[in-house]
Amino acid sequence: MLVWLNGRFVAARDARVSALDRGFLHGDGVYDTWRTYDGVPFAVAAHVARLAAAARVLGLPPPEAATVWIRRTRVLLARNGVRDAAVRLTLTRGPAGDGLLPEGRGRPTRLLTARALPRDLDARRERGIAVVLLPFPRDAGPPWGNMKLVGHASAIVGRRLVARQRADEGLYVTPDGAVTESTTANVFVVEGDTLVTPPVAAGVLPGVTRALVIAIARRAGLTVREEKIPVARLRRAREVFLTASTIEIAPVVRIDGRRVGDGRPGARTRLLQSHFRAHVARVLRVAGAR
Repeated sequence: MLVWLNGRFVAARDARVSALDRGFLHGDGVYDTWRTYDGVPFAVAAHVARLAAAARVLGLPPPEAATVWIRRTRVLLARNGVRDAAVRLTLTRGPAGDGLLPEGRGRPTRLLTARALPRDLDARRERGIAVVLLPFPRDAGPPWGNMKLVGHASAIVGRRLVARQRADEGLYVTPDGAVTESTTANVFVVEGDTLVTPPVAAGVLPGVTRALVIAIARRAGLTVREEKIPVARLRRAREVFLTASTIEIAPVVRIDGRRVGDGRPGARTRLLQSHFRAHVARVLRVAGAR
């Protein structure tokens, strides 16, 4: 597999980052992930804007313009022979001293990677997924929870627990019993014609797909509210779904082994999936016409 590292396409096995890179030593870096459809990058501008905002908070140099990363993404996919992929851009401060305070102006590390999406992704969106509640919150609370920081202690531990329970995802639960998000996605519950999702102000990642689904839902005549979701409220919901760039809209049909609703994706979730696919198709048609 080829990666793009600091201006060069190189085999992943030969790619080298300094042992003093602050991303490795301190998690002093940020990243973002977008997906491609049949080789066409989707919503890159929104992802790069979110990455740039996080870089400003840490005082990192900004990423280049979205058009630059779109071009690099297309080349990376073509050289790897991949069409439907998750593409990750990682930006760290690079080697700038091993203490907490950066020394001087080190050369930042920029890494672009691509991995093929799981072959059963469509099937999982169709049949729904199983999740479990994690006995801890995400390890980056407000305001750090609003950024995709390098370093995922809670997500790694969470995913290990998920795998042991033979589920697909884990939902973080705060000490006061509120569900915030999953290890890689935002969470929504459906209550009649209303969607409820935890507020970004609570330290929830402002997902690009989350924002898109909220806009699509409102255009479809649904009400959207950003509110706290206690575990009891989650368990009462007849429909629950997750959103993320790679999975789009994934219905949740089981929580801790118990069925959500009738154990099948609900009508409102299906409606939003349909509208989301139509939106993606329109965007890709425009991109293909350029």
